[in-house]
Amino acid sequence: MSPAKPTRSLGLRVARALWPWLLTIVVGGILALILWARVKSQQKGQPIVMHDKRALVLLAGGVIVALIAFHLQRWRTASLGFSQTALVTKRGAMSWLADVPGVLRVVALLAIPFALSRPETFRTIEKVEDAIDIMIVVDMSKSMEETDLPRDRLDAAQRVIRRFLRRTKNDRVGLVIFGQQAMLQCPLTQDTKMLEQIVADLSIGDVPELGTAIGDGLALALAQLRRSDAKSKIVILLSDGDSNWVTKFNPEQAAAQAKDMKIPVYTLLVGKEDSDVLGGMSVNPATLRNMATVTGGEFFRASDYESFDKGFQTVRNHLDTTKRVRTEKVIDKQLFVPFVLSAILLLAVEMLLAFGRLRRLP
Repeated sequence: MSPAKPTRSLGLRVARALWPWLLTIVVGGILALILWARVKSQQKGQPIVMHDKRALVLLAGGVIVALIAFHLQRWRTASLGFSQTALVTKRGAMSWLADVPGVLRVVALLAIPFALSRPETFRTIEKVEDAIDIMIVVDMSKSMEETDLPRDRLDAAQRVIRRFLRRTKNDRVGLVIFGQQAMLQCPLTQDTKMLEQIVADLSIGDVPELGTAIGDGLALALAQLRRSDAKSKIVILLSDGDSNWVTKFNPEQAAAQAKDMKIPVYTLLVGKEDSDVLGGMSVNPATLRNMATVTGGEFFRASDYESFDKGFQTVRNHLDTTKRVRTEKVIDKQLFVPFVLSAILLLAVEMLLAFGRLRRLP
C-alpha cells in the first residue's frame, strides 16, 4: 500500500495547481454569459463594433497576473499559505477557497480590456438633403505666380476656394485645373474636407503652365456636369482672365456651350487690374465679365470674398435644388459600462475576501 501514497500525493498536487485555473474558467464563463445576455438585450439587431480592438492585447496581462497569483506567489511565500492558521491542521474545503480572491482579481482584469475596446452598436439613418452640383475651375498657368495679391495669385485663389468649401454642406463639388491644358483633379463629391486638402496641395506645375486655356478648362467642367442628374448646376471659375491658349474651345465657345446647357458661370478675377502698370503679367477682366454675362452668372474679384459669398448665397437660395438621400451611421449605444461595473464589483469582493475570512498569512 505504501507505493500508492506518492501517486495520491502527486495527483493532489496537480489538482491543487489546476484548481484556480478551473475556478477562473467557471467564474469567467458565468460572468461572460451574464454580460452577453446584457449586451444582447441592448444590441437590438445592430452589429457590434469594437472602437479600439488594440485594447484586447491587454488580455495577456490577465494571464500574467494569473500565473503570478496562482503559482509564482505561492512559491515565493512562506509554507504557511492558508487563509487561517486553523486550516493548517484541518485541510478541508476552506483551503481550496483561499484562491478565490486571486481568481476574482484575474477575471476582473480580463473584463477591463473589453471595456477599453469600447464595444458600440451603430444604426443607419437616412437624411434628405437639398443640393446642387458645382464644378470649380482653377487657373494654374505661370501668371498665377504673380505676387500682386498676398503671397501670390494662386494662394489667393486657394484661400477663396477653401473658405467656400467650408460653407458648403450638402452640395456636390468637383475640381478642374487648367494651364496649357485642362485636367480633372476631383470628380463631383460631397467630401468637401478631402477636396479642401486637394486644393491646399495645388502648385504651379501640376499641369503644363506655359499657357492659359480658359475655354478648355470650362469645357471640361461642363462635360462633368453633363453627366449630373442635379436640377441646378453651376461653375465657379477663378483666373486672371488672360486667355492665350486654345486646344479645343476658346472662352466664347465654352461660354456659349454653358449657356445652351443653362449652367451659369460665376467668374472670380484673381489679380489686380493695374498689374500691367506695375510691370507684372496683366489680367483680363473683360474675358471673365463676358463669360459671366453670357451664361447668366456674375463677375467678382477674389480679393473681395465677402461680395462673392453674399452674391453666391443669394443666388443659391433661388435655385431649384435636388433632394438626395444620404445614409449615415451614428452610434446607437455604448456597451462598455457593464464590463466596467463587473470589474469594479469583482475587485471590491476580492478585497473584502482577501482582508476577511480568506486572508492569507505571509
